[in-house]
Amino acid sequence: MKLTITNEALQQLKKVFPADSKLLLSFDDGVGPFSKVGVCSLDTSYDLIAVDKDAEVLDYDTKLDANAGNWYYKGYSKIYLDQDMKLDYKNHRVVLSSESGIMDSNIELKDLTKQQA
Repeated sequence: MKLTITNEALQQLKKVFPADSKLLLSFDDGVGPFSKVGVCSLDTSYDLIAVDKDAEVLDYDTKLDANAGNWYYKGYSKIYLDQDMKLDYKNHRVVLSSESGIMDSNIELKDLTKQQA
């Protein structure tokens, strides 16, 4: 499984996230400290979350190869991800797509690093 981040998306991420942070692709399913919705939601929603590089994020136990380093995700949520995904920045929104189409057209960027606090 891989994630290709376009130059446009990478530039946007660099504006929002500290360079030395750990990045999480979070399927927002109500599990863990960063989720806001529950499993009963009809939406499929993802967040991009930056945490301190030494933060323990036990729910995010699987690495996702990306052209901008390793990202982490909840291993059990793999069924909601695709083999070849793309993160892009279009119309002032971060968009996650794959060979099957748009997975989320407005991903929220969350900086939860100590630098932000």
